[in-house]
Amino acid sequence: MLRTAGDTVSEFSLSSCIRCGVCDDVCPSGRNGGIHPDAAIYAVMDADPASDAKDIRADVWKCLMCHRCSMNCPEGIDVAGAVRSLRYADAASGDLPKRFSMASGTLMREGRAFPINEAVNKKRTELGLNEITTDEDSVNELRTIMERTGFRHE
Repeated sequence: MLRTAGDTVSEFSLSSCIRCGVCDDVCPSGRNGGIHPDAAIYAVMDADPASDAKDIRADVWKCLMCHRCSMNCPEGIDVAGAVRSLRYADAASGDLPKRFSMASGTLMREGRAFPINEAVNKKRTELGLNEITTDEDSVNELRTIMERTGFRHE
């Protein structure tokens, strides 16, 4: 389904944004060279409402998804939700950073986002922890859920 900038503005009530910058002030990613949530929101608001949301150029993949922007917005806008929506639009079109596509491929193959290897299990044993094993039935259930929900993977 095509998601437009107008859909995002409407769903997240972005038109009530007063451009105060509070979301940017509280953003740990923005303070460290990552996303500037206000700029992402302004990009959506200023875009042609009929434009495809995946074409909104914002650093949405640099967001930590901590939700501080949403929790502190004086207008109650779910800024993080809008950023997540832009991520989904990118991901649905296959446009996502390599590190995320690699993690999703590992998730589909192994049932976890990061591979577990001999070195990881050796370190766990040294720390007195149990080794991590793979339950194939659970991985197969996860694959089924991912496939049925349209989860894209590498």
